[in-house]
Amino acid sequence: MFSFFGNNQSAISHPSGGLPCFTFTLYRPYDEYESTPAEGMRAALESVAPKLRNLGPMISQPRRFPIFEHPPLKDWLAKSGRVVVVGGAAHPIPTGSTQQYAMGLEDGAVLAKLFSHLATDSQITDFLYAFQELRQPRAQTVLTSETGVIHYMGMPNGPEQEARDQAIQAKHKAGGYLFSGDDESAEWAEIKTVFGYDAEDEADNWWVTRGRLKARSL
Repeated sequence: MFSFFGNNQSAISHPSGGLPCFTFTLYRPYDEYESTPAEGMRAALESVAPKLRNLGPMISQPRRFPIFEHPPLKDWLAKSGRVVVVGGAAHPIPTGSTQQYAMGLEDGAVLAKLFSHLATDSQITDFLYAFQELRQPRAQTVLTSETGVIHYMGMPNGPEQEARDQAIQAKHKAGGYLFSGDDESAEWAEIKTVFGYDAEDEADNWWVTRGRLKARSL
C-alpha cells in the first residue's frame, strides 16, 4: 500500500489479489466541467511528483465515483425482525478506502458466528439485533477513521497542512516515523483500533456473556 499527500487531493493504492497489478484511488474535489475520468486524472497528476505522475498512463479504465457523507442508519433491521441490511447498505464507506471490502467480510463473519449457535427460529431476531449492536459502533469507528485519513492526506495548502508536514518531518529527523515515540500517538492508537479488531471474537464474546444465557431460558 502507498499513499500520496497533496494540495486538496490525495491518493491511495493497494495491491490487487496477489496479481502484478494494483488499484489506484485519487480523491479530489468534484469538477462538473470535467468531461471524462481519464482527463480529470491526467490534469490532477500534472503537478505532482514524477513517480506518481508516471502512473497516469498505466491506469486502465478509470472510473469516477462521487463520495457522499451519509447520516448513520439508525435501524438495520426491518420491523419484522427477520430482514437486516449489511455491507454498504448499512454502513457506506468511501470508495477505495482501505477497509471498504473488509467491512462487508466482517459483517459476514459476525453473522456466521452468531447463527452457528442457532437452535430454534425464535433466536433469529435476537441474533440480528445482536449483529446490529456489535457492528454499528465498529462501522462508525471505521468510517470516521477512513474519512479522516482522506481529509488528513488531502489538506489544502495552508497553516493546518504546514503544521501536519512539520510534525511528520520532525519525527523523521529524530530517526522515527509518524507513529513512533515514547508516548503512543493518536494515529497509532487509531491504527491498532481499526486493524486489531476480530469480528469472530466479538461475536463469540456476545454469545458467552449474553446469548448463551438467553438461549438457556428458551
